[in-house]
Amino acid sequence: MPAKQVTPESRAICLRFVRAYEELRYRGKVKTKTEFGRKIGMSASNLKRIEDNENNEPSINSILLLLETYNVNPDWLFFGKGDFIRK
Repeated sequence: MPAKQVTPESRAICLRFVRAYEELRYRGKVKTKTEFGRKIGMSASNLKRIEDNENNEPSINSILLLLETYNVNPDWLFFGKGDFIRK
């Protein structure tokens, strides 16, 4: 099986995904990576791996839960445009 190809665009989404945790923590919506991960179906260690490793990506389920649970703007997450929170 060939290694997973990670594009610059998908890496940017991963970094915004991690940035979402940081922003939610700053805004007082979550306190720890563990709490954040529990709500989006991801372990704190997996979030750290996404942050550190170009070959790790969040699951579509975790992305959808992030968008739904915290009202994150999909345009911000996927394209880096608009406000962090959906209006």
